[in-house]
Amino acid sequence: MKLSSISFIFFLALQGFSSILVVNSQQTDSCSSNLNLNVPFDTTSLHCLSVWNNHDFILRYVQTSSNVWSFVLSTPDTNSFVAMGFSSNGRMVGSSAMVGWISGDGTRTIQQYYLGGTRPNLVLPNQGNLTIVENSLSITAQSSRVYLAFQLNTTQPSQRVLYSVGQIGVIPSAPGFALAEHRDKISTLLSYSTGKSASKTPYSRLRKSHGILNMLSWGILMIIGAIVARYMKQWDPIWFYSHAVIQSCAFILGIIGIICGFVLEDRLKADVSTHKGLGIFILVLASLQVCPSPSLYMCI
Repeated sequence: MKLSSISFIFFLALQGFSSILVVNSQQTDSCSSNLNLNVPFDTTSLHCLSVWNNHDFILRYVQTSSNVWSFVLSTPDTNSFVAMGFSSNGRMVGSSAMVGWISGDGTRTIQQYYLGGTRPNLVLPNQGNLTIVENSLSITAQSSRVYLAFQLNTTQPSQRVLYSVGQIGVIPSAPGFALAEHRDKISTLLSYSTGKSASKTPYSRLRKSHGILNMLSWGILMIIGAIVARYMKQWDPIWFYSHAVIQSCAFILGIIGIICGFVLEDRLKADVSTHKGLGIFILVLASLQVCPSPSLYMCI
């Protein structure tokens, strides 16, 4: 009796493990996998690389002639739209993207969108700057994955490639085919010659400058200047001039950091009203604590 119970439990565990292996094999694609798809162009000599590990996006591409490029984007089937865009500057606004999805009834759709802004009404279907090879569009579902295939007429596609994935269960529908806000996105830099892709944060140098300057000014130098004014008055008048120099440097660096923030906000078209309001409030407090002479001990 005990032996048969143990055998039954072992059998159930083996079945469960086998099911997990089957599911994983169905949902996994890799560059070592053979691509056997019914698409309208040759896929035997495509270069392959993983472009977005968080969502298991795999891109295959090749230059088939002097002015024709073939692309196949492989993603897990999450009942949402997937998109691959080409940008001149790494930003979504102003770029064009190939977007595809498979509806619940099995209807397959792939079309170009022009990303004219961050609001859904500015994302325009069947428009864009990409020249698509006639009869080259295809979207296929295979082994729990979606394959977005298309060809572009261009001598050199943009190296700044965008990827996004839509909300689960939210599929564009006729007649407008409006895209809802994506669930996640990434901007990458793709080298077509080497086959390497790296995530690209737009204006990363400006972001770092904004953060470092504000941290150094308001978070470090201002505090040091206040400590000098509070605890070193016995060394008169050295304490005052040291305090003034430190606070002035902090104030100037802070102003530069805030200007970087305004420039960054304008370029990214981001809604950072709370962050901006806090920065302006800190700037006002810093301006109010400036002292004209050592006899007026109104400094913090």
